[in-house]
Amino acid sequence: MIFLFPTELEAARLKALRPDLDIRICGIGAVETATEVARILRTERKSLLLCGIAGAYNRNLKKGDVVAVTEERFAYLSTGYDRSYLASMVVEGLPMVRSNTVSHCSMAADGAEIENMEGAALFAMAQAEEVRCGEIRAISNYVGEECSAWDIPLALERLTETILNLNLEE
Repeated sequence: MIFLFPTELEAARLKALRPDLDIRICGIGAVETATEVARILRTERKSLLLCGIAGAYNRNLKKGDVVAVTEERFAYLSTGYDRSYLASMVVEGLPMVRSNTVSHCSMAADGAEIENMEGAALFAMAQAEEVRCGEIRAISNYVGEECSAWDIPLALERLTETILNLNLEE
């Protein structure tokens, strides 16, 4: 399994604790993620797990909660062009949520519980290439909240703990 993280910051603790895992940085946003996934799929057909932080629309989710994404959609596409993508691999034991992939923060929820900037790109690429993929996210903030109120350290700590406690290796 390949563990994808948008940033080095999100991956750093897991890399330090488990240098044996195949951890890659995909970059921030849909284009960077699609590019990295295409690069990976040229030579490898392993399952992909996207791991990172997210903003929550749903205030029942607490900062630090780790969730499994079951469905992603590009939130910025016009009605009629938008499309949802389903995870082909769902991490069990975590709350399951729907997510918007956004190009900037604070898009309308439209049925999603969280937002991120990469997930739909991974799901679309993996679906097109028939590769298993999943996604887990740790809540760092509430959508629309000032950046100063975000709790990225807590989210990253809980994300790493969750990954270490799951049996995800192939």
